[in-house]
Amino acid sequence: MVSDLTLLPHVSLAEQSTFKIGGLARWFARIGDVDQLEEAFSWACENHLPVLVIGEGSNILFPDEGFPGLVIKNRFFGFGRFDDEVELGGAENLGETIRRLNRLRLAGLERMYGIPGSVAGALVGNAGAYGQEIGSVVVSVTTWSRAHGVRVLDGPELGFRYRHSLLKCNRELLVLACRLRLTPSVTELQPVSEEILARRLVKYPASLRCPGSFFKNVLARDLTEEQLARVPPDFIQFGKIPAGRLLEEVGAKGAARGDAVIADYHANLVLNRGRASSRDVIALTSDYAAKVFDRFGIRLEPEILIIEESG
Repeated sequence: MVSDLTLLPHVSLAEQSTFKIGGLARWFARIGDVDQLEEAFSWACENHLPVLVIGEGSNILFPDEGFPGLVIKNRFFGFGRFDDEVELGGAENLGETIRRLNRLRLAGLERMYGIPGSVAGALVGNAGAYGQEIGSVVVSVTTWSRAHGVRVLDGPELGFRYRHSLLKCNRELLVLACRLRLTPSVTELQPVSEEILARRLVKYPASLRCPGSFFKNVLARDLTEEQLARVPPDFIQFGKIPAGRLLEEVGAKGAARGDAVIADYHANLVLNRGRASSRDVIALTSDYAAKVFDRFGIRLEPEILIIEESG
């Protein structure tokens, strides 16, 4: 066993996810110290175990069989202000961070209020809403990997684009902290955030067992002329085609597989209405993604992270 580190056996992954789906992690640890992080990875390597690092579990689907290795929960906290820049620990809650920035009258993320999860999770998926994306205010991100240790990557190095970043395609890079540059505001920002939250709560009630939008919206510029010809022009909004609109057209609203159900008011929300399994969710979403492809020639990509059964 690892010294100076608490490893917990057989921890429920369903309890680590807003979806409330998933089996047990063989081992589980909460880590907010680089030395312990290095120690945990070394221990897992010596024991031939895979490692998965998570945040608040708001954008993830765990397998029913659980995870056969070590799951690490990011606990790197911190907040510091330097004029119009702030430095944040990766484990900081995004909503609480936005409230704090609003109090300081630092604008740039106020329209993202209500997006669940941690700052690290938002960076990985370049989270955004209502015309704002976190990647647009990133100065740098402090990462750790077993191969390179602690590294500071500048914003342009991170390849931020719609719901994507280098951090998403290179899971070996773990987010410890970031530095953001915001814009001083002369007006109150929290009322803007509260208005956005009210809109979101119509789709995402607080008690919802849901990871948020399941599929990414589609960028019109990424489609061929043939694909665009199959999409009604009024589907395109600000250069994007909402995945929910495509799914609605193929009858996804209200569809269910076991206890996994697509919301009857929004075709891109998959809900756990009781004891849904990962298999239920994957079967349901794969079925309707296939229908979208048959109808429009467009392959929908999951916005959430789906963990394979093999780990």
